[in-house]
Parts: sequence; C-alpha cells; structure tokens
Amino acid sequence: MFAAIVVAVVLAAVAGAFHSPPALTPAQLAAQAAARRARILLAKETRDAHQAQQLVDVVLPTRRGSLAPAIPARLFTTPLRRHQVVGFVPYYGLGDLTDADYTDATVLVYSSLCVAGDGTIASAGQDCANGLDELAGAAFGDLVAQAHAAGDRVLLSVESTDSTTIAQLVAHRSTTSRRLAAALSSLVVAHDLNGVDIDLEGRERADRAAFVGFVGDLAADLRVEIPAGEIMLNAYPQSAAGASDFFDVARLAKIVDEIFVMAYQMENPAQSSANSPLTSPTLGWSDVQALVQYTQVVPADKIILGLPFYGLNFTTTNAKPGAAATTPAPSARVYSAIAAVGHTAYWDLASQTPYSSFRYEGSFHQDWYDDPVSLALKTALASRFHIAGVGAWAFGMEGTNSDMLTALTGDSPVVKLPVTSATG
Repeated sequence: MFAAIVVAVVLAAVAGAFHSPPALTPAQLAAQAAARRARILLAKETRDAHQAQQLVDVVLPTRRGSLAPAIPARLFTTPLRRHQVVGFVPYYGLGDLTDADYTDATVLVYSSLCVAGDGTIASAGQDCANGLDELAGAAFGDLVAQAHAAGDRVLLSVESTDSTTIAQLVAHRSTTSRRLAAALSSLVVAHDLNGVDIDLEGRERADRAAFVGFVGDLAADLRVEIPAGEIMLNAYPQSAAGASDFFDVARLAKIVDEIFVMAYQMENPAQSSANSPLTSPTLGWSDVQALVQYTQVVPADKIILGLPFYGLNFTTTNAKPGAAATTPAPSARVYSAIAAVGHTAYWDLASQTPYSSFRYEGSFHQDWYDDPVSLALKTALASRFHIAGVGAWAFGMEGTNSDMLTALTGDSPVVKLPVTSATG
C-alpha cells in the first residue's frame, strides 16, 4: 500500500511538471513580441553599424569620454558605390555655396515657398514667405545657372509645418491640389527648374489617409503640367515604423520619385543628446533603425537618407554627456560655427557622433553635431543598404570644409541625372 501511494505521488508530481503554464494575457503576449523585436533590432543595429565602420578609414574610440577622432587624410578605406547627393539650399543661404557644393551634388533643392490652406503660395505671414521674394533675385538665378552648368537638377520646395494648414489642404484636396500644382508648375517653368519637393510636415494621425490622397492628386496634376519634372517628398525617420505616423510612406512611395528621410532632430530635448545618432539604445530612433524600417516598405532606389550639416546646442545642468537640459529645446548651430569656435570634441560611443562641453555666460553648454567622420559612417551605412543616396540640410552650413561634402560622396563621383526641361 505504501509503495502504491509513493508511486501515485511521484506520478502526480511528474504529471504536474508537464502541465501548461497559465495562459498569457494579450498585453503580456504583445510585450513579449515587442521585446523580441527590440532584441532583433538591437542585433541588426550592432551588425549594420559595425559593417559601416569597416568602410571608414579611421580608428574609432572604444572608451567613454575619449576625444573624437581626427579627420583622416582619406575618409574611406575604398571609394563607396556611386550614389546621389541631395543638397537643400535655404533662401537665406543662397550666397553661401562653394564650387564644391555644385560639383558634389546630384540635386539642389531650393527651400522654400510657403503654402496656404487654400493651396495658394503664401506671400506674407510666415518666415518661408521670403523664399518667394528671392525667386526674382539675381542670387537665385545664379544658383540655377551654376547648378545646371555642373549637371545638377534644381527642385523647388513647398513647405508647411502648420497642422491647421495641412488639415485644410487635405480636407479640400480636389481644389487645393489643383491650385497648388498650377502655382508650382508655373514657377518651375518660369525659372527653368527640374521639379518640386513636397515638405508638408503634418503630425495628425487622423490626416494620414487623406494626405496620401492629396499627394496623389497633386502629383497627378504636376505630371500633366511638368511631365518630366522630378517629385520628391520629405518624411520623418520614424515614418516607416508603423501605421501611427502621419506619413504612410509605403503608399506615398508609389506616387513620388524619391522620399527624403529627414534623419535629424532625433534628440531627447530633455537632455543633451545626438541630433542624428547612427545607433541609439536610448533615444528610440537612429539612422540604422530608420533604414531597416524604410527598406522593408519603400524601394531602396527611392530612399535618400537626409543628414544634418548643423548641430544642437543644449544648455545643461552640468558638463556630463546626457546632462539634463535647462531649456525646453536646444538651439541649432551650423557646423561652420561649431568648427570655428574650436571647443574640444569628444566622441559619444552610443550615437557615434561628436560633442563638446563648455561654459558660456555662466551656464553649461553642450554642442552635439556631425563632423566628416560621423557623416562618413552614415554614408557608409546608406551604401550598405543600397539606397539611392544621401543628402544634407543644408548646403552652405559646412562653410569651406570640403571634408563634409566628401563624407556625403563616399569619395566617389556622384551620380548626375539628366538635366532636362520639366515640361519634357
């Protein structure tokens, strides 16, 4: 009897050991799936970043607090595959370009004109309204003439970051798209340009589907008026991550010729952090993440990775990297100004970008920015993903530092596209 009881107890224990665990809740399952995706993405980030580093001819720091590497005599171990280089030119920087800016560009984008909610070009009330005035000036004519002589296309950018304006545009798209297309095509033809750039930076998820319809209508009208004109659209680095973003890049990519991924302003405004991190375990976005996600839903030959020729200046509580910011948002500083000051540059291992720390008017400040080495890493990354190319906001902000442009070209001649009339 005792033996039978022992056997029964053992069998019961063994059987209990194979019982299924309690069923997980949907939230727990979602959390597990998110954790798996995060691990996979982190592994891919590490691999892609390492592969990019192998293409850059510099020994990168491996210890926290190390000085940023000096700019080497050559940036790349071997020239990268040829690709496009897109340079934005703000209206206030028309006179800042050098001969190298024209030589090392495929496309120059004049930025920009303001659009009103009814689809007309705004001539007052916004900063970018000054862009319309500059079209009639000699400096803009010189830009177009020099660009075409160098084999560069010139696009005209139209802009709005106002949610109300964008909501009005998409709500009445049948009329606003037609009105905007007529205005843009008229200016493109009048100034012998080669297409348009759509820089409508919405934020409302509710406008996502309607914006696709608006861009579709706008592009259709543009292709009637300027059938040979190029159409580029700007989108956020996180836009390919899922269905919650304003830009449905998978559908928009079927409408436009290229998508310019604005891979900057990825910082955490609450603390000193990178503007355009190559990788990032903490900020949530990085160049690697953006390209991983974009290449899953957008053809690689339609992707331009946009990079910054400017940095961010944080006012902070102390001199340590990652220190809390004491202002709501950092201010922008062009690369030429950062380089001219000459503060000691350190290297952030997480983002693979340089930063400097200094005192100014009694406060701690930190500049987080990109230099030729960090830009070269990003261009090498773009080459690994075989995308159409890279670009910068904005040409002229590098001053006379040709290494910034070499970092974009990959030390290879850039792809030059046919410079033909937009009317065909």
